[in-house]
Amino acid sequence: MLLPDRNTVDRLLRHYRAQERAVLARPCDLSARRRFEDTAYTLCVLMGERTAPRAVHAAEHYVAGTGPAPRQTLEGLPGA
Repeated sequence: MLLPDRNTVDRLLRHYRAQERAVLARPCDLSARRRFEDTAYTLCVLMGERTAPRAVHAAEHYVAGTGPAPRQTLEGLPGA
């Protein structure tokens, strides 16, 4: 199983947090919201989670080395 690079996950997590603050500061800025949602989606894919909060939680633990590796789910795929 391939695992994401910890530095990449760390960078993406920091980027997510910065965009989160930007969206909270400017809730009507649609381009900021789109960037935030794109980053959240990427984090979900890298961490193998379905929701942004779970992906953030998993990423924080993965970067810190205190949690399990990202889940790789094959639910719904033929033969899985």
